[in-house]
Amino acid sequence: MAEKKDNKEYKVGGAGSVFILLMLFLLYAMNYADRAILSVALEPIKKALSLTDTQAGLLQSVFLLGVALLTIPASMLVERWSRRKSIAIMGIVWSIATYATGLCTNFAQMAIARFTVGVGEAGYVTGGVGWLSLSFPKEVRSRIIGIFTTGIQVGTALGLIVGGIIITQTQDWRSPFVVFAIPGVILGIIAFFLPDYKTIKQQGEAFFSKSYFSSWGSLFKIRSFYIDIIGQCFMFFVLLAFLSWMPAMLMRIYKMTPATAGLTYGLVGLIAIVAAPLGGFIADKWQKRNKNGRPFFIATSSILYGVFSVAMVAALSYPVEWFIVMAIVQFIFANMLLPVSLTIRTDVTPANLRTTAYGIGTFITFIVGGTLGPASVGIISDTLGGGASGLQTALFCIIPAALICAIVYFILAKYYNSDSAKINDSVLSEK
Repeated sequence: MAEKKDNKEYKVGGAGSVFILLMLFLLYAMNYADRAILSVALEPIKKALSLTDTQAGLLQSVFLLGVALLTIPASMLVERWSRRKSIAIMGIVWSIATYATGLCTNFAQMAIARFTVGVGEAGYVTGGVGWLSLSFPKEVRSRIIGIFTTGIQVGTALGLIVGGIIITQTQDWRSPFVVFAIPGVILGIIAFFLPDYKTIKQQGEAFFSKSYFSSWGSLFKIRSFYIDIIGQCFMFFVLLAFLSWMPAMLMRIYKMTPATAGLTYGLVGLIAIVAAPLGGFIADKWQKRNKNGRPFFIATSSILYGVFSVAMVAALSYPVEWFIVMAIVQFIFANMLLPVSLTIRTDVTPANLRTTAYGIGTFITFIVGGTLGPASVGIISDTLGGGASGLQTALFCIIPAALICAIVYFILAKYYNSDSAKINDSVLSEK
């Protein structure tokens, strides 16, 4: 009987999987709430600590650097040790670091605190997506990951709206960092008790074996894998730059308070909350009809995202209502991109290397794309004299990256179907 229990196949779907999805979604929401607080607090922090636009942009980039540098080690820990234990620790660490952000008094301290938040969040998305990819059937994978990634919109809206209100009411940019640290710790503790699947290793294989590391090279023989990474570099460059700078842009253009800027941009994101699961649903349906439906979906969405990004930045020269309409549409296409891209990486990587594959991909995309985006906007803005005009022009300058992203995914479509057909997703339940 014991032998049968040890070899019990991990249950796909059902109430247990739904509960895992719920908990991972809530943690992901807190993950992005912690990021969004800095966006809405950036202008008050810039004034309080006498920062330049370049330094303000670097605060966002150093956070992404923390994510990038620790993503591979964190993903390896998730892959070879335990998803539930690793993710629980991550949630607790990034929440404590968020609390520490509110204690900072200068740029150096702030940079260290934000880097540590990034360290805590490293590996969370890779572990979460890997976990969910084996908890639900492949046929609904895009929509499940789409539901998971709506945590981005919910968390961003919470961070922007609630964070902005707290700053305005308390007249202290530090307060929301303290408030938002608490739920992250609680959810991290709950994650310790989620049902997990058994670590995929050969019998008698060591925690970190030679065969495990040597298999990394096989990932880069999968053309869809490395082309997806290239596409995400351009995707993250523009997506994270806009997410980092738009609240500050609203404060400069329309003279909004942090509360108003956070409420405005947060509600824009909240209105677009259906975009991620809707995009996943459409991509799944497109994939069912066309063997390259998912990469075609990303390419099309990237083009539309670029077009409406131009319209949104241009609308900043007009009444705020124009901006809101364009921002909602831009947000919709932005939210459609990520879950389908993550699904493609899931579809073409073997289960025993999946989280590591996410980690390697995230490291490259954050280093090349994510860290450069916010910092580039700040540098360009300072070069052009800063203020509202300099920042607006800087945002225009980064939009072509979205169109390059579309070209990359059209190329990926040549290899996706044959690469995904080779993957087997069966795993055993954790003892």
